[in-house]
This record gives sequence, C-alpha cells and structure tokens, in this order.
Amino acid sequence: MFNYSFRVSDLEYFLLILTRVTLFVYAAPFFSTQNVPQRIKIGISVFLSLLIFRFVMPHQALEYHTVLGYSILVIREAICGVLIGFSANVMLYATQLAGTLIDMDIGLSMVQMFDPVMRVQTGFTGSVYQYGMLLILMISGMEHFIIRALVDAFSLIPVGHVEFHMDGMLDVMLRVINNIMQIGFRIFLPIFAAMLLLNAVLGILAKVAPQMNMFTVGIQIKILVGLGVLMLTIGMLPTIAELVFDMMRVLVTDIVETMTG
Repeated sequence: MFNYSFRVSDLEYFLLILTRVTLFVYAAPFFSTQNVPQRIKIGISVFLSLLIFRFVMPHQALEYHTVLGYSILVIREAICGVLIGFSANVMLYATQLAGTLIDMDIGLSMVQMFDPVMRVQTGFTGSVYQYGMLLILMISGMEHFIIRALVDAFSLIPVGHVEFHMDGMLDVMLRVINNIMQIGFRIFLPIFAAMLLLNAVLGILAKVAPQMNMFTVGIQIKILVGLGVLMLTIGMLPTIAELVFDMMRVLVTDIVETMTG
C-alpha cells in the first residue's frame, strides 16, 4: 500500500527545497540562459525538488515559530541557491574578460553586441569564446556535475540550517577574482604577443618610410593578424575549458563549505 499522506510540515519543507533549487536553476550556467524558456526552467526546478524531497532529504523538523521566522528560512535558502549557481557561472566571465582585451588590442572594441547568455553587451571575440565554452560544457557533461553538486549540497547544508561565514566567503571571492584574471590573461597572451611584435614592426617601418600612413595601414594589418592568430589558437579552447571547469568544481566546493554549519 502506498502512503499518500502529506502534512503541512511536509509542504513547508518542500517549499524550502523548491526555493533553493529554483534560485540555483536561474543562476547556474546553461540552465540560466535566455534561450531556455521560462516553463522549462520552472519544470526543471519542480522536478528536481520533487526528486530531492522524495529520495534525498530526510524530513526534519524546521526550527521556526512565527511567519517571520519562516520567511528568514526562505531568504536563506534563496541566497544559498543563488550562491551555488552563481559560483558555477562566474568562472565563465574569464572568457568575457579575454574577449574584451582581445577586441581592444586588435581594433574590434567598437563592435558590440548583446549576449543573450550573459545578458550583457559584449564584443565579437567574447561571444565566440562564450558560445564555445557552453558547447564544450554540454559535450563534456559538465551540467551533470553542476546538478550533482546541488544535490550533494543538501547533505552538507540541510534545509533550514544554512549558515553564512563571511570570512570564508571573502577569501573565496578574492581567489575567484584572481583565477578569472589569470585565465583571462592566459587566453589573451598569444594575441598580446603577436600585437606587441606587430607594433614593433610598424614602429620601425614608420621610421624607415615616414611617407607611409602607418595609422591607416596599421589598423587593417592589426585586424588581419589578430583574426589569423585567433584562428590558429582556437584549438586551445578545449584545454582552456578544462582549466575553467576544474576551477569551477573547486569554487562550488569552497562556496558550499562556507555555508555549512
């Protein structure tokens, strides 16, 4: 016989799980993109919440006495879901940083377009890297790790027992900024080296043949050389994606540890 009893306490417990999962889906990479319909996001959130409620989480009594106390629990669960999802998403901003630097160096900084994935204005190179990273994320099955991280977080951070350690979060944020800068400049380094050599050559030509308009010629040469180097180094994208995903795993783990009791 199946037991279909469902108490009010179970509903309150399920709503807290749904809050964390929904905010995670709306902040995590791949799931949070504008290309994913809102109905699909809501359906994924409800489906994952039902699975976690039924098979993962033991139903524990919630520690609150008033409506305000329950509201505080909801806010904590929402912040927890946002932090876990955003911690997986923030490492992809390294490609945006690299794309901005590359566009400025080769002369494509004025070519701006709206990126529906990150919901920001970005350049041509940043969009190429961004969509390449998302494609590799889907091919490599990284979205499965992101979902597993969310499910495992319920074991480390029980529902209604979210705690925020600000010192640990500040340390994680500083390391995130450091990692984003390192990855961004690693991607940008081949273009930087090529443009440095090209500027040196153009400077020598300007002295040797002053009658040539190096400003007009240099812009076209920079674009051609920059695009050529991009075509030669685009094969590095899987290696860059592996580095980004490794740091993404470490960051998600660190964020979860800062919210454990």
